[in-house]
Amino acid sequence: MTTKPDPERATSPPHTPLAPSHPLSRPRASFDHHAAPRSSTSRVQPRQSEDCSLPPLHHIDISSSTSSAQTSTRILQNPFPSDLLVNDSNAYTGRPILDTSRRYSTSSGYAPAPPSSSSVRSSSSLGSIYSPTNSANPNFGNKRRSGQTPTLSATPELPSLPRSSTGGFHTFNPDSQSSHDADSVKAFSLSAGPQSPSFSISSLSNIIPISNSISSIASTVTSKPPVLEHRHPISVKDFESIYLLGPNQKTAIKTLCSSRVLSRIDTIGWFSILGAQKFPTISTSQEAYDIEMATTCMAIEFGANNTQTQNFNTLVLQLLSQIKLIKDQEFKGDIPSHAYNALFLTRVFLNHFISHLSSSQMVSFFEASELSTDAQQEALGIVSFKGCKLGVDQALVSDPRSYAEQLIQGIIGIILNLDAGSSPSAYEFYQETLNLFIVMASTQLQLTTSETSEKNYFLNIVLDKFSQVAGQLTLRLLWNFTDQRPSPPLTGSIVYSAYSYLFAKTGSSPSSEAHPIADRSVLVLLLLHSQSMSNPKWKAFKTAIQSIRDERGGSMADDQKDDTIFVSFRKVFHIVCQQIHCEEVCLLLHVLLVENTYFRTYVLSRTDPETLYLPILRMVYEGVEGKTNYSQVYVLLVILLLFSQDDVFNDSIQKITMTYQPWFTERLLKSISLGGLAVAIVIRTIQYNLAQHKDVYFHTNSLAILANMSNSLQDIHPYVSQRLVTLFDIVARRYQKLVTKKMQQDEVLDKNPDVVIYGDMVTLVLEIINSTLTHKLKVNPQLVYSLLHKQEMFAYFRNDLKFKDLIQNIEQAVNYFQQKVSEANIKAPTPEEVAHVIQTASRTWPPNLMKTFPDIKFQYEEEEQSNEFFCPYVWSLLYRNTFVYWDEEKAKILHDYRTIMNDEHAFEGVPTGG
Repeated sequence: MTTKPDPERATSPPHTPLAPSHPLSRPRASFDHHAAPRSSTSRVQPRQSEDCSLPPLHHIDISSSTSSAQTSTRILQNPFPSDLLVNDSNAYTGRPILDTSRRYSTSSGYAPAPPSSSSVRSSSSLGSIYSPTNSANPNFGNKRRSGQTPTLSATPELPSLPRSSTGGFHTFNPDSQSSHDADSVKAFSLSAGPQSPSFSISSLSNIIPISNSISSIASTVTSKPPVLEHRHPISVKDFESIYLLGPNQKTAIKTLCSSRVLSRIDTIGWFSILGAQKFPTISTSQEAYDIEMATTCMAIEFGANNTQTQNFNTLVLQLLSQIKLIKDQEFKGDIPSHAYNALFLTRVFLNHFISHLSSSQMVSFFEASELSTDAQQEALGIVSFKGCKLGVDQALVSDPRSYAEQLIQGIIGIILNLDAGSSPSAYEFYQETLNLFIVMASTQLQLTTSETSEKNYFLNIVLDKFSQVAGQLTLRLLWNFTDQRPSPPLTGSIVYSAYSYLFAKTGSSPSSEAHPIADRSVLVLLLLHSQSMSNPKWKAFKTAIQSIRDERGGSMADDQKDDTIFVSFRKVFHIVCQQIHCEEVCLLLHVLLVENTYFRTYVLSRTDPETLYLPILRMVYEGVEGKTNYSQVYVLLVILLLFSQDDVFNDSIQKITMTYQPWFTERLLKSISLGGLAVAIVIRTIQYNLAQHKDVYFHTNSLAILANMSNSLQDIHPYVSQRLVTLFDIVARRYQKLVTKKMQQDEVLDKNPDVVIYGDMVTLVLEIINSTLTHKLKVNPQLVYSLLHKQEMFAYFRNDLKFKDLIQNIEQAVNYFQQKVSEANIKAPTPEEVAHVIQTASRTWPPNLMKTFPDIKFQYEEEEQSNEFFCPYVWSLLYRNTFVYWDEEKAKILHDYRTIMNDEHAFEGVPTGG
């Protein structure tokens, strides 16, 4: 009987955490002072066969006998993300992950940040590859801020979370229904709900009530439907033709928004609103658009009338009372429709008010501090009426806390403890609760990143009052993600069900909302984690991520504390591998790898690195051609940089042989190591960037990845060695051209930004080549072959003090093998004959001919101001990937995201209303 090798290796205590660093605000980095100048290279090389009859010298394939005798190789047959299997068997204890004996620092500062708000630092002969200034560079479109490295505070003591019990509220079991269909997990489409009509509520006292006859107004709000990609097509309708809501539901909404006072003791009135047919669960863009159309004008009327009626504030009290009943287990299993209706209406209209009221107006409006005293009455308490438990609990009215704090407490209680799998109604209630939390946080969406956080009324309450449950909240959101519980069958009104059946589109993605709770939980977790660390209390959510441990290795954690969070790393890794193409999952992986050393150890210790590594390489490869969101490529490069920091991981991917990958169209590669494929893709990213994007961060972090991998490269594929040498040739020629031009203009070379950038690039590529030759020359004859073929390109740099040592070292190896070829005395040598001479001579290569320089290593470092990229990025994901409508014109943080990315097309495919 044969046993499949275990891909998991439980490891020894993780390596030293990544060093803290200086703050960066812009997701972009540069060499020394300035951005790279524009250049032009071919975007895609012509595809050609690997087996040419008379290829140029650097195309000859040389098999290293030395390597083959010492290295065991696994051959993989074209794995893809959809069919990558994760072996879930147990692991063994093993090795330390990262050698931190060499930690590099610089003294001259840093340039604007990469999109992950990261930086790489080096103490090689380059000195600092970053500059504290960027004002001289016209290519920089963003400012950076300086600041101090954050000091993470300890997680507050957290109350225990019951893992399972009986009853409707405490029946959540993280171990139940953990299985899921891998094939049903697909990427979210990168589009969102349509642009709604614009309206403004400038002042509560200046609103003119609008009559209930709003059909004609709603029908003229927008002139054309927005265009959606990957979502259901949108069509503009007037109010009466919106079949999402039934007649009774429309009547209920009109009553709620009218001038009629629905007091706290008006049980019959509230039954007519909340006891109507169940409002629908929004699961398509068309439905989000329809709800927007159906409630826009009524929201205006609602805002005007509420100063006298206080109906919205009473609605909030009704919702709080229903949440209290659920918490007290008054409802066993099923959540009544009137409880869901109160939640739905609160979310829909609160979204309108947040979008169109100032911060101070929102506080006054929500807390009823400026409302008519005629509308304020005592509560009657909960009463039963026609089978519904309705009313306002008197304890809520007498509670001295604000309505907002009470509501947030209720929402967090539902998120932490309600078992969404107990019934379809519980699932929909839980999903809508997450929607309401996101809507309450959307005050941040309406602000720029530079505006004070004091205007985020609801988020600040979460921060000030509930940061002590950050660990529990993080744990539950991660459990929701790993649970991947699918949505139940559609429920709701008969009219809505018929509407959904008749207008369902066969071409739409059936999995766009396959796991809505899991999807929203990831986004909420990312939102909480991406907040500014200027307030120390927000660090509780970062600390919670750092406190996560593998539930199967808890006894191994020597630093285990009372606030330690136990999650199945196996499940997290399994879901990440399946959904890495989703931006939010990719960003979650980034957060876990950066913040949690134990999870990073787990991932790096697996014996099947290709399971995750290969899909990431594919997305980077396709990303430079625009097939992947540009922001996601930034994050992916940081993930590759994190992987490259581990020497054992670098060695392991050199021993895995990949077969033909159809998505790699540069060259027909029948067989190549996973590490060689990574080098080829990273080099391609650099060349594409220099030709197209002109983003200094791309080539900075890409070269950092190559530098970290350079001392482990072995048996380099002929194509890879050619690309590496060609990369040096490209940057060397551009550097020479710039130097010649600036000298003719009598400029000081050391002060010219472009010269400095390309000079540092030349140095770094030389460092990469030198490191590979120093450590692995005997198993890399192909690289020697390519260098012999292009040896004339080093002549220009021999007398330049900046490059002299590296050039001399590399030429020692080149001259040695050139002499061996000459001694062979082959007349008209063919490439094969030259290759054979090099391979034979490499066996007797004396390593002491080359000087040994300190290895150049780069570290990823999270910056204090990383939220200046991450927070807008997370909101862009929320905007595109949730079925909650937001007006993009009012979403100022999305404008910041465009500015950060310098991308006017950041939201192509996202509806913009007309």
